[in-house]
Amino acid sequence: MKTKITFLVACFAMALSYQGSAQCSGYDFEEVNGIAIYEMESGPTPSSWNVENGVSDFSGSGFITWRGPSYFNNPGIGTISYRIRINNPGTYRFIWRSRSGKGADFTEHNDTWLRIPDASDFFAQRGSSILYPAGTGKTPNPNGSTADGWFKVYVSSSAWSWQATTSDFDGHPIYARFNSAGVYTIQISARSDAHFIDRMVLYNESQYSIGQAADLSRSQTNCNGDTPPPPPPPPGDDDGGNGENAAPTVSITNPSEGQNFAVGSNISVNLNSSDSDGSVVSHQIYVNGTLVDTDGSNYTAHLIANATAGNYTVRAVVRDNDGATAENTVQFSVGSDNPPPPPPPGDDDPPPGDGGNGTPTVTITSPTNGQNFNVGSTVTVSLNANDPDGSVVFHQIYVNGVLVDTDGANFTPHFIPNATAGNYTVRAFVRDNDGNTAENTIQFSVGGSDNPPPPPPPGDDDPPPGDGGNGAPTVTITNPSNGQNFSPGSIVSVSLATSDADGSVVFHQIFVNGILVDTDGANFTPHFINNIAAGNYTVRAFVRDNDGNTAEDTTQFTVGGSDNPPPPPPPGDGGNAAPTVSITSPSNGQTFGPGSTVTVSLNTNDPDGSVVFHQIFVNGTLVDTDGANFTPHFITNVAVGNYTVRAFVRDNDGATAEATTQFNVGVTLSKVQNAIAYPNPVVTSIVEVQMTETVSSAVAYSVSNVSGVEISRGTIPMNEIENASGKLQIALPPQTEPGVYYVVLRTLDGQKTIPIIKK
Repeated sequence: MKTKITFLVACFAMALSYQGSAQCSGYDFEEVNGIAIYEMESGPTPSSWNVENGVSDFSGSGFITWRGPSYFNNPGIGTISYRIRINNPGTYRFIWRSRSGKGADFTEHNDTWLRIPDASDFFAQRGSSILYPAGTGKTPNPNGSTADGWFKVYVSSSAWSWQATTSDFDGHPIYARFNSAGVYTIQISARSDAHFIDRMVLYNESQYSIGQAADLSRSQTNCNGDTPPPPPPPPGDDDGGNGENAAPTVSITNPSEGQNFAVGSNISVNLNSSDSDGSVVSHQIYVNGTLVDTDGSNYTAHLIANATAGNYTVRAVVRDNDGATAENTVQFSVGSDNPPPPPPPGDDDPPPGDGGNGTPTVTITSPTNGQNFNVGSTVTVSLNANDPDGSVVFHQIYVNGVLVDTDGANFTPHFIPNATAGNYTVRAFVRDNDGNTAENTIQFSVGGSDNPPPPPPPGDDDPPPGDGGNGAPTVTITNPSNGQNFSPGSIVSVSLATSDADGSVVFHQIFVNGILVDTDGANFTPHFINNIAAGNYTVRAFVRDNDGNTAEDTTQFTVGGSDNPPPPPPPGDGGNAAPTVSITSPSNGQTFGPGSTVTVSLNTNDPDGSVVFHQIFVNGTLVDTDGANFTPHFITNVAVGNYTVRAFVRDNDGATAEATTQFNVGVTLSKVQNAIAYPNPVVTSIVEVQMTETVSSAVAYSVSNVSGVEISRGTIPMNEIENASGKLQIALPPQTEPGVYYVVLRTLDGQKTIPIIKK
């Protein structure tokens, strides 16, 4: 009997092994629900690649690193190939957790070659700037080394970091687009020794934040037969034991399908959501195709206030802690003349006749598809929208996927001022009075050989323009006036007076009770609050000028009679106490390096209730909305400039609070800025650099030719600099050809590029 049982167990184990290998045949790991995670030590390690665990805080059982010679300009040496199965086509961001593993200088031993040769597109993008690896036939290419479809991917940290960027001094995150499901190849090859790589992730940014993708508690999705499966669902009569993650469920419990409401009603959208093997971590509500509410784990009911006559479609989308999603949709109507929309026609139903609702149309008339503009141009986005049996009541403009302009029934052209070089995609979205939608997309480019950039900024001897400073814009809310009272059901027009003494106002936003309700470009059109309900209202106007300076103005008004006095003073007599909010990160005045990830964290409290709503604005733009549970917001790969972060919160009684902090991103000038090369031209193979002031760290250097190809790099420690009285000697490779070269010096707080001539 024992022999028989042992035999059966062995057969069962062999069957499981075969099943796992059959399911995973031809690939190492796979994308599941928009994310793919792989522990680097799980893969092959050819000669000179090591699996190590000599530093702490790695995930899994270790990390990999290259221990052979460096290959700064020769990708493809020591190549490791990983096969990934993509189940859901789309664009994925690539990140990995890595660190510099040798010495104190994080600019050394910090990069590895990467390519995804069979992706539909492999590129790096920051904002509207898109870069391609050299050797692919696409331009522009990144600064620094690149060849044969490979990106140099670096991290600027001697601690574990999720940074994975390319292009020297102009970090761009890495992306890959897969147009169809299938098996693809990710390749890495040796560049710097002692670059420690712990884990890599590809994720869809429309489904996950970088914080969610980088969560080390997420299980790897590799497919090698021994991946720990997710927790199984509770056993049932039909349980097949396949170990798959169970999808969440969601149902809209209010309003009900086909329900009809009176005009002016307040309609609460209530949900019932659950996840049998985990938890629901994200809730989103769409009304007539527009995202109107985003909550985390704890959903708070969304309110459609003062509903106007028409047909409505509400869609709820939820996501669980393993990335699986579910959704539910209901339709309802408002007004006696608007019966609920009919159910979708069946296979045998005739098509609707001429009496049906017609879909609107929209065409982008400017710019034209494929048009090219000079760098620095102002590009006007104009539309032609029509609805054959009604009217277009809503317009939105997206540029490179970012919402930049929202108008109601009256669309005013959107302006893209001072356009920078790159490729642009403009999408126009419209909705008619019956809730039907349409959209149109075009592409254009800025820059090129026939489009020179604007002249360089004035030199040191040029006089400053005007009084030498850029003036901030001004904005005043001219209507409604502060303290004004309106009758319920009124239409309240929000009008502004704006100006900019030394330029122009190019951006306008209107917030009502902390909610962004209107966005315009250079031409502001009044915002209308229709059929307004009784209560207290705060309107905030935010504007930005062509130089990036901002201004804002706020006014308060009431709707209703004696039962709705103006907003009361702070409570002291038993009234509702306002919540509090403070931004704990970043700190005010903090400085970050270009390409950093800045975490926005909050501390909120409500002494007599709870905070139920959170919003984060960066430079006046709404970037994050949470319900009762706030999760930190990540500003990834920040560019040089000044930033203002505003946090807005609301408690369960409707009281609000906000806090603001400012930080900047830039390369801090250090004493290395005063370094000079002397003599110059250089007649030997040694470049002598004089540090005219004492530096506070080791100096890393690199030498590149005019094509950007790096020919030498190294680090000079502090003691050598001190012993040489600040004179650095940088050796050029033997047989360096005469010509122009660039020596880049880096310290912990700055850098300097010195052109030299080699005789």
